[in-house]
Amino acid sequence: MVTPVSFAVNGEASSAASSQSSQQLGDQSVEDMVAIAKAGQQNEAINDAIFGNEAITDNIPTIGEASADDSRRQSEVATAEPRKSTAQGVDSDKLILNSPVVDQANIFTPQEKQLLTQRLRQIYDQGLAQAALVTVPTTSGMDIFQYSMQVADKWQLGNKDTDDGLLILVAVNDRNIYILSGYGLEGVLPDAALNRIIDEEITPSFKQGDYAGGLVKGINRIEERLVADPDVLAQSDALAKERAQAQNQAVGDSPSLFGTFLIALIFGLFLTSVLGRILGSFIATGGFALMALSAGAGLFTTIFMAIFLWLFLISRGGGGGGKGGGKGGGGRRGGVVVFPGGGFGGGGFGGGGFGGGGFGGGGGGFGGGGAGGSW
Repeated sequence: MVTPVSFAVNGEASSAASSQSSQQLGDQSVEDMVAIAKAGQQNEAINDAIFGNEAITDNIPTIGEASADDSRRQSEVATAEPRKSTAQGVDSDKLILNSPVVDQANIFTPQEKQLLTQRLRQIYDQGLAQAALVTVPTTSGMDIFQYSMQVADKWQLGNKDTDDGLLILVAVNDRNIYILSGYGLEGVLPDAALNRIIDEEITPSFKQGDYAGGLVKGINRIEERLVADPDVLAQSDALAKERAQAQNQAVGDSPSLFGTFLIALIFGLFLTSVLGRILGSFIATGGFALMALSAGAGLFTTIFMAIFLWLFLISRGGGGGGKGGGKGGGGRRGGVVVFPGGGFGGGGFGGGGFGGGGFGGGGGGFGGGGAGGSW
């Protein structure tokens, strides 16, 4: 009888403990819920304080407003007006070569001028070239190529024996730039390569008013070519030439087709006057279609133009002797300038270079090789 009593007592104790634990958990859960409710009320109060305050909410941009602001800032950068120079223009023969960087336009900060000077000195110290950078407000109506050549003629950058001079001239307010390469650099810095450097590295930065940044990029590309392996450089130039030819061919398809049409029209007028309108029109139209398709013109375009040519020729009739004429013109390209005497050899400023803390040309010659651009 003792044992059952003992079990009953233990069971009652266990039940009491379980009941007390459940009550404690319940009390704790209630306390947690109260705390959560208070926190929610505090958050609501904070939200009301913030979003109910018009002075604050007016200054909190929405996602759309933030996106619009970013687009506006990007547009402002893209359409930023390039900085202009307020300095007075100077004639080419008045420029004084006393530093690798002659900032006559006053567009560089002291730090920018120091950086550009260091880059040009590094190129010279490696024995790659003697380069000078000149900025002017304007060339005062003179062609920038002629202005640059006059400066090169006076300064004679580069060594007399190697003709490794390089002149970069920027006319800030004219938005023009020209890079002249001496005789000895024309092989490694051909006109096409300098054109790419100007278009890809320099003028994009110029359009945003970052003159120093664009010139540093351009000088870096020039140095890369000066130190590159000739074989690798030749392969790179060949690939660039192929890409340029492919682009030119794509652009030139329409003018070629139009030229073929004009030729067929002229000969068609002649043939209809000799062979009659039906036979003459047939031969001229068929010849045009064959030439156009052989040149890679589209089938639909060829058929459309052939029908137009046929109708025009057959409506003209024959026997009267048609009068045809055409006016052709080639594309405009830069003129070739010939300088008697073979460049700018001789003379010079002694040893040239940076000796003694100064800067002077060494009798290098320029033959007109180089490239220009604008922004």
